[in-house]
Amino acid sequence: MRWIVRFFVFLVAVIGIAIVGLLMIPGERIAKIAKEQFEAATGRPIEISSDVSTTIWPVLGVRTGRVEIANAPWSDNGPMLAADELLVGVNALSLLSGNIDIRRIEAVAPEVLLEVRSDGTPNWAFEGVTAAEGTSTGGDSSGGAIPAFTVGKGIVSNGSVRWLDHQTGTDVALNDVNMELRLPDFNGEGSVQLDLTMSGVKQVLDAKIAEFGPFLNGAVTTLSADLSVGGSTAGFTGRGGWLPLSLEGQINANLDDMASVYKTAGQAPAAVPYGLGQTIAANGNLTVTEQQTIHLRGATLTLDQNSLTGDIDVALAGDRPDVTANLTANALDFSSLAASSNGAAPADGASGGTGWSRDVIDASFLSTANASVNFNAESIDLGTLKLGPTRTSAELNNSRIEFTINQIAAYQGAVSGNFVMNNRSGLSMGGNLNFSQIALQPALSDLAGYERLIGNGDFQMNFLAVGNNMHDIMNGLSGSGRFAIGQGELRGLDLAGMLRNLDLSFEGEGKKTIFNEAGASFTIDGGVLHNNDLALVADRIRADGVGQIGLGAQTLDYRVTPAAFLSGDESQGITVPVIIEGTWADPKFRPDLQALIDQNLAEEKAALEARLAEERAAAEARLQQERAELEARAAEKLEEELGVTQEEGEDLEDTLRRGLENEARDALRGLLGGN
Repeated sequence: MRWIVRFFVFLVAVIGIAIVGLLMIPGERIAKIAKEQFEAATGRPIEISSDVSTTIWPVLGVRTGRVEIANAPWSDNGPMLAADELLVGVNALSLLSGNIDIRRIEAVAPEVLLEVRSDGTPNWAFEGVTAAEGTSTGGDSSGGAIPAFTVGKGIVSNGSVRWLDHQTGTDVALNDVNMELRLPDFNGEGSVQLDLTMSGVKQVLDAKIAEFGPFLNGAVTTLSADLSVGGSTAGFTGRGGWLPLSLEGQINANLDDMASVYKTAGQAPAAVPYGLGQTIAANGNLTVTEQQTIHLRGATLTLDQNSLTGDIDVALAGDRPDVTANLTANALDFSSLAASSNGAAPADGASGGTGWSRDVIDASFLSTANASVNFNAESIDLGTLKLGPTRTSAELNNSRIEFTINQIAAYQGAVSGNFVMNNRSGLSMGGNLNFSQIALQPALSDLAGYERLIGNGDFQMNFLAVGNNMHDIMNGLSGSGRFAIGQGELRGLDLAGMLRNLDLSFEGEGKKTIFNEAGASFTIDGGVLHNNDLALVADRIRADGVGQIGLGAQTLDYRVTPAAFLSGDESQGITVPVIIEGTWADPKFRPDLQALIDQNLAEEKAALEARLAEERAAAEARLQQERAELEARAAEKLEEELGVTQEEGEDLEDTLRRGLENEARDALRGLLGGN
């Protein structure tokens, strides 16, 4: 901008000198003088068509035809400036006194090319301008500062500007540029009205500068500006300078058209969930520094229906904005985050449920910035979960955001842990969450549409899931955890009445089971929760469970074995295994008949084996008794016939052998005559 002003001032001065001889010198001569003076001062060729005419009314001035200023020698992208027509009107009396009093200056269809070479050299660094002149920031018209001038009305119509930076690869075009400048006093207030089109978005600027001359030469002065970008608006009142760019003052922005803001910034519009900034409003004390940082203090930031207050810092020097914020809020509504996951079965239970949504979750908003945010909120609605007073932080880095939960009140209990969303190479979610004394009925109702379990529980879980929609996420879920519940109630299942009546359809009082405690551990693999140690203890009732729950398929395949000890003696109980199967919305309960049959057969088998054992024992006792009696009678017979008495501990067979030996010996003595 500075070199453009310098060029126009110089060109007008040259033409103004020629206007003194306006009535005597032809237009071609005026063009030649202006050309020679400009080229001598800048070292850059300028072409002014011979179609130059002078005007007397309504102002004294010169109208040219086509004007072109050559680009730097190292560029091959055409002229640095070209205009179909230039019109300059001046105050002739001021010219005679040496002042430049421009009544009207107009450029018709100017085309401006601002180009930076790969080594950082800009094309507006004229060979005829010294370094001191090119970098001066002084507030007067001496040395390298822009000489003083006034402009009754400066007009640019139907222009264009192209910014081409070979260092960064930036190529930005501004089209349909129209501007009106008013500067009655060079060191006084100047106003600019500018409208243009950038990336297909209409933009309008209305600015006022309290001390135009000093500002143009790099000084800081009072500013006010109103900017519209498409349907978004922003206003600023304060102080600032542009060499380098710096601002300090109050800002009020209403970004109701974020698509236009994204397009202007050269980014594709992000599909931001409602509540996270489909529209943004901000106000506070703004500071912009030459290090490309933005600071908002005492700010109020409104993201759609959510309002937060605090301090925000943004650094723009990197590949994407780097945001640091400390914010507080009352009630925050992020329920739209769960909009695409509303795939739970209908509450009326008429069918097996519709399953989880297969709609793609657009998490591209995670790539729009890096951020470190601390915030406190009175409540947060996440759609599937309702949270109370919250103290947490979030770190967003390269499309990965991690929430650290320092303190959250939820469902009459507390939550702590961390939760991660990662969209670097497809969407994944994971976390490690701890829930303490959570009211289970409202929590499970919000999370899964399940309202049968009443009580307060402790719950720990770590999990990981990958997928671009809720169907894939829930069907790929993995992890582990455990829970413990104190006294509570299980609706829809009256274990005691069912066992007493051996009827699963038994209603009883409220069709429910009141228990003293319950607990279990579980693992999750492939979206299926596995458990084998569920234990529920009630008055004279115990229930053990084993089975699986399809978190992805929203199904149940579980076996509960309740036992009722009606006499209080746990060795004398009634057991009726129950199978729970079907969908979450419409679970089915039925007795495990095979288990009952196996149980009855086992009891009958045990009784039969007991009777057989008793009979075998009795038979063995009888056999032992009969044998003893036979052995006694045999011993008596031996004593009578052989005269041998059975000795203690001696076997009957040995006694018989001894008797026979004695009898044989006696017979042998008789044959031998008594010897």
